[in-house]
Amino acid sequence: MRRTRVARSKKAVPPAGPGPVIPFDVYVAASFFMATGRALDDVLPLLDLSEAQWMALHKAYDYLGRFDFGYQDYFGSDDEADILARVTGPRWRLSDPVNATLEAFVRDVRPAVWAKPHIGPFANVPWTAVHIATHPEMTLCFYSHDGEHVYFLGKPLATKDRQPLDVDIATFEWLGGRWLKDGAHIYGQGELGGPGGRVYWYVVNGADPATFQALNLRYAKDAFNGYYITGKTLRTKSVDRFEIVPEVRLNFRDISQDPLYKTSVFARDAEHVYFYGARLRGARPSFRDLGNGYGTDGVQVWFHDAKLLIEDADAATFRVPVPGEPHPGMHYCAVDRLRAYRYGKPVPSEEAFEVWKAFFEFHTDLRDWWWHDMACAR
Repeated sequence: MRRTRVARSKKAVPPAGPGPVIPFDVYVAASFFMATGRALDDVLPLLDLSEAQWMALHKAYDYLGRFDFGYQDYFGSDDEADILARVTGPRWRLSDPVNATLEAFVRDVRPAVWAKPHIGPFANVPWTAVHIATHPEMTLCFYSHDGEHVYFLGKPLATKDRQPLDVDIATFEWLGGRWLKDGAHIYGQGELGGPGGRVYWYVVNGADPATFQALNLRYAKDAFNGYYITGKTLRTKSVDRFEIVPEVRLNFRDISQDPLYKTSVFARDAEHVYFYGARLRGARPSFRDLGNGYGTDGVQVWFHDAKLLIEDADAATFRVPVPGEPHPGMHYCAVDRLRAYRYGKPVPSEEAFEVWKAFFEFHTDLRDWWWHDMACAR
């Protein structure tokens, strides 16, 4: 459907949207209670909304302040200040109304209401709803409990076989990443079907709650072993040395190389390197990610995106183009003094010469590489 924008005008009165407008904090409270075990039939009568009205309102309010401006159709206005004024409600005062934004307003209101949801029409409801933690990956998703069950995405935690997960609410806590615990067990969050698939939880068998540490979204350890989020126990001989190896994000827009610890798929101990929870065969603990799908331990080089050990690569000179250098304009490319590579495989020098020309003309510090030999022969 084509979106019709309403022209900005100080005098014009924005046309009415397709549904009712309620304060944003009331919307957050309603959503929070429903995500923590309350049914639509419990919540909507307090808002004097039908299910159809709620669904339309929810679709608009959930996107307030985001880059997708679909919510503007609901309010019949593309004036952010007008929309903000209509959803602020009586319990909030904007400290700087002139410069206030929907994005900042939404960011402030959500955690405040999650902490104290008994407001407005919900001030006197006898419902328990306690926010435990916000999920580090999944936007607007959180753990909460109603005194009887722990919820995620509006449903009680369940196992891979859809059986209820029996947790002790009094001691239940989020440890970081996809790891949780109560007084008796450590729990991991799995996912079926990849990103966006069905999530489930499992007991991490043998893990010690007293010494367990979440290292990132994928890896953890206790005093005895390392763990990977698929339920794998990594029986390391040097658990005190078990740690995350950061991935490197090559940020060409901001001209930076950013180490990524929270999402890294690499870990190491004193003997081995782990890639997605499995040992990277032959890799030494000196391994580091280079970005662009490549990594090296200083002796060997891998195109790890394909789990490929690159035979005959010169680890001492191997490099990938980084922000601030001329780029050959190809995905997954790299180079060493002997040859160029793409997807971890050698590229014939005749094909690679021109695309790497700007890189080598920029790097006057490099001498006697394959490209220089070809340049002299031409």
